[in-house]
Amino acid sequence: MRLKDLIIMFLISIGTIIALLPFFWILLDIVIRGFHVLAQRGIAFLIDMPPLPGEGIGGIGTVLEGTLFMVGIGALIAIPVGLFAGIYITFYPTSLLAKLGRGLVEIMIEYPTIIIGITVFLIVVIGLNIGTSAIAGGIALSIIMIPYTTLQVAEALKIPKAQLMEASYALGLTTKNVIRILLGAGKNGVLTGILIGLAKISGETAPLLFTTTTSFNLYLASPLSPVSGIPVLIYVYAFSPFENWHSVAWGASLVLVLIVLAIFILSRFIIWRTK
Repeated sequence: MRLKDLIIMFLISIGTIIALLPFFWILLDIVIRGFHVLAQRGIAFLIDMPPLPGEGIGGIGTVLEGTLFMVGIGALIAIPVGLFAGIYITFYPTSLLAKLGRGLVEIMIEYPTIIIGITVFLIVVIGLNIGTSAIAGGIALSIIMIPYTTLQVAEALKIPKAQLMEASYALGLTTKNVIRILLGAGKNGVLTGILIGLAKISGETAPLLFTTTTSFNLYLASPLSPVSGIPVLIYVYAFSPFENWHSVAWGASLVLVLIVLAIFILSRFIIWRTK
């Protein structure tokens, strides 16, 4: 029996290493190549405009600004919607609307994001004549973030609901006060869900291909002005024939990885504190 346990543990360990090896290989390649670019340009890489073909490395200032702005718009739309939807699903789990809503958000998590980009392009960019802009990109990102935030909020409130809801009503508290108490008890889980959603949309590329521009030398003048993001720059520059654009793509990839990694570490720290 002891031998069987050792064999199973050995096979599990080997399988885990094989599964993680491609991830660490890709991550190490990005860190090595991207660090060389960041070390060469320093803080200027985060401020300067992307270069013309064959004219140095420049920077990613315009697309970094665009990414932060679009993620901010997406969060402003997705956080209240996901928060209220998660609260409703938690408080009325047997209602038809809650069952339908939970089913839809679970489907949306697996939904191809490129379809979301096409839909927003047809409705917002063309239908409303807004054009490729920060607003259009932010709307597309918010649709992607909403299901993640909704489910995380619902799960975060499920445990304190079972513990506190009956006691709260027994004390004569209103539903508004009960919700306030549950949000206070599950605030770490709610915040974690928001951070997971932010990490998800920070690296999205497919929906931005339809809602933003591929001109990377434009600083943001207003929410309705053309803008682009880091993922789009990486996609375009990586397939270009110019060596300096390849270098910019590696540096931008490392910056994007660091942004997502920082959000992930923060969310894990909150989960650790909660436990």
